[in-house]
Amino acid sequence: MYYEHFDTYTLSSVYRLPYIIILYAGILCLGHSASPDSQLNKILQADNKAMTQITRWIHEDLDLIRNNETERHTLALRIHNRLETVKQQYLKFLKLHPKHTKARIAYASFLTNVDNRQGATEQWRQALIEEPKNAAALNNLATHLGTIALQANNTDGIEQAFKAMSKAVTLAPRQPLYHHNYATLLCSFTVQATKFYQIRSNQVIRKAISEYDLALKLKPDKFEFAADRAEAYLDLSPFRYQETLKAWSMALRIASTQDERDWAYLQTAIAHYKANQWNNVPLTLDKMSGEHHKPLLNQLRNASTEKIKAEKLKR
Repeated sequence: MYYEHFDTYTLSSVYRLPYIIILYAGILCLGHSASPDSQLNKILQADNKAMTQITRWIHEDLDLIRNNETERHTLALRIHNRLETVKQQYLKFLKLHPKHTKARIAYASFLTNVDNRQGATEQWRQALIEEPKNAAALNNLATHLGTIALQANNTDGIEQAFKAMSKAVTLAPRQPLYHHNYATLLCSFTVQATKFYQIRSNQVIRKAISEYDLALKLKPDKFEFAADRAEAYLDLSPFRYQETLKAWSMALRIASTQDERDWAYLQTAIAHYKANQWNNVPLTLDKMSGEHHKPLLNQLRNASTEKIKAEKLKR
């Protein structure tokens, strides 16, 4: 499971590609002849170009910067200079249009790209002061706080994330991404959710599955939604074997690539293993044909083989 979050193109990201990236940045000398919205659109368009350029720099020099500290510093400075220009354009725009919520949301996303977590949080909060019913800002703030909590192992902002995400899905009930992000937040912080909502752990997971169901109803061909929903069943206690198999079967029907199919088969094999159905594990793993997930596949195959041998010795 993962949030749709905002990646950081700094030195720390060199070792963490690829990620889901929402690109907000841009370079534009702002004039007074164009409307604020057209100015912002030009910033966003130019910014996508700038971020694409930075991505290309990283990929082109990936092997070199992994092994050469001087090259890493050189690239970091190059990226910093590129993004600093973008930052100044955002600041200039917001100085002229301090209540332009869309621009503030975009700037907050940009700040996540430069790893300014606190700055991004403040911008989203400011956007919500100006426009408290902005579902996009609520979703972005909630997923940002969730990402921070996962990365820094600090859950101080999770209650605020629950409130923001709950409000976002209420304000924009037909936005599947928000339902998905809400469900992922619940699954990622089940302990905190039990306290916040005053319900049991299994009820939190069922609440998350309901949100995944809403996301899939709105976007039924999204494998990520179906896969995350199926994974949620692993958190139910006791383990629901048949429900889990059914969930992964649904995800498999949605899968459109070999990697997605292999992931569904692998997780189904894990469900068999978890349910002590050892003989079903290799049968399911044999259906995998891609090159990904080989280490886990081999580990699971070996473990199931040992369990099968142990069972035979008991007879």
